[in-house]
Amino acid sequence: MDLITRQQAGEVLADRRRLLPLAVAASGYAFAGVTVPLLLLFSGGWWLPKTVDAGTRLSAGPAVAVDVLLVSVFGLQHSGMARPAVKAFFARYVADSLERTLYVVTASLAVWLLCLAWQPVPKLLWSPGGVLARALDVGFWVGLALVYAATMLLGHTHLLGLRQAYRCYVTRTPEANSDGLRVHGPYRLVRHPLMTGLLLVFWCTSTLTVGHLLWATGLTSYIMLGTLLEERDLLRRFGGAYGAYAARVPAFFPSLSAMVAALRGDRRSTGTGSQGGGRMDVPAHTDTAP
Repeated sequence: MDLITRQQAGEVLADRRRLLPLAVAASGYAFAGVTVPLLLLFSGGWWLPKTVDAGTRLSAGPAVAVDVLLVSVFGLQHSGMARPAVKAFFARYVADSLERTLYVVTASLAVWLLCLAWQPVPKLLWSPGGVLARALDVGFWVGLALVYAATMLLGHTHLLGLRQAYRCYVTRTPEANSDGLRVHGPYRLVRHPLMTGLLLVFWCTSTLTVGHLLWATGLTSYIMLGTLLEERDLLRRFGGAYGAYAARVPAFFPSLSAMVAALRGDRRSTGTGSQGGGRMDVPAHTDTAP
């Protein structure tokens, strides 16, 4: 984020009308910073006392019913609040600089509800051993790393609402609006690397239970629906430019042609210097999911 002077910092601390919304945004950012690893580790069954397969539970029938309801609420909040019409509604009551914070906080609450109320269904379906089990564990951690890499590329302070409040209440500089999308890093291979990472996290498990299958299937359904809605928004915003990008680059998992095109782009950028660092200012993409 932009550097500030000592005078600007003092002005913010002395003005509650600026300090309070900034504190709200910072709290939302911190809340999300705790919530994201919770979701990932909960899915993988790592280290937490309650995970997708561990914890107190109901009998199988009621457990499945509760879990389906939880996933539905989770998906409704995540995709519903990202729709332009819903954003416009909340814009009547929430400042533009805090609109993303509202989304982030409600999304984080939905994650906590999902994880804390989740009912394990531990009936074992599949449990490979040896090399395959280790490969699946590696796949989980690759997915987790990809989630964080994609978040950093998107700008995590912007994605989680802190930058908007910081620029509004501290530096008092407007957000830079760009009508072009930037394709760089993993976005040259897949259109939704954040979702690719989540899919790996949800599905790469060396112990597949009925509960984990329900978890992965339900959240994958949310990803597919949310991605479909987001792509419609992007097409409306960028028109044929995004359509051309979508026709060239797969949504979630890279194709051979996309990898070859990305490699050629790297060679051009290092050979001619036309686009420094392999960055191409062509139709690009921004993930809206938190």
